Amino acid sequence: MTRPPRVQLLGLLPAVLKPCGPACAQPFTHRNVEALREEEWHETPAFMIENANRAHRIAEDLFRDFGDRVRIEVVGLDSPRGVWLGLRHQIGKGFAVIVDGREVFRDPKDSDPVKDAVSRALSTRPAPA
Repeated sequence: MTRPPRVQLLGLLPAVLKPCGPACAQPFTHRNVEALREEEWHETPAFMIENANRAHRIAEDLFRDFGDRVRIEVVGLDSPRGVWLGLRHQIGKGFAVIVDGREVFRDPKDSDPVKDAVSRALSTRPAPA
């Protein structure tokens, strides 16, 4: 069976979208996750929240339209992998979506071009048996 197309959502993002955010650094505190999330939203620059909202909308659209036929990865531009992807695809400091390592969408306003790219990537894969 072939692997589904990979969609990487790349940008400077709040820690709540990263695999190990501030909650990992404070595992034994009694503060609930909601309080940490609220604190982070108040301390996060507006452009990062915009990136997070855009990433969330695009991921929701992709899951709705493609389900498990697509793999979605959220990659912080400030992570080692994010730095490498940013350099490789000449992203700069903005937000981008990379489909199957080939098609790059810089600062997409909606998910339509990304969905078209996923459809193209799916059409090049062999049909499941």
